[in-house]
Amino acid sequence: MGDLDWRAVRELMALGARLREATERALLPASPVSVGAPAAFEPPLNVWESDGEVIVEAELPGARSNEIDVRLEGETLVVAGELPSEGGVGSGAYLRVERPRGRFYRAVPLPAEVSGETRATLRNGVLRVTLPKAGRARRHVAIAGEGA
Repeated sequence: MGDLDWRAVRELMALGARLREATERALLPASPVSVGAPAAFEPPLNVWESDGEVIVEAELPGARSNEIDVRLEGETLVVAGELPSEGGVGSGAYLRVERPRGRFYRAVPLPAEVSGETRATLRNGVLRVTLPKAGRARRHVAIAGEGA
């Protein structure tokens, strides 16, 4: 039997958590005072990795850095906060509203173990979180010698 792919396990666990949250949002009324209440929306994001880092970018147009909570919970990056609602349209009425506003929450299972100083920047409505990868253990086992 092969090695267990822990990345796939983490992704399945995160998917299960997102399914539970979506079910709760659909079935339970949202409470503005409850901590960890289901969010109104999940911002779109990109996740990629290089040899030494995992990078996560989330679209948060109009967000200010003091309105965003970025934290690591185990092997998951959590991005949460609230996007401010825009001012009214004066004497007019909206014809279409597609840009989300209000509370947001996103839990991102990381594809690799991370450690060290995590950096986050917010530029032009895009939050970029850079997480240094932890040192990797050698997976290759050297063979000491050949038997006769």
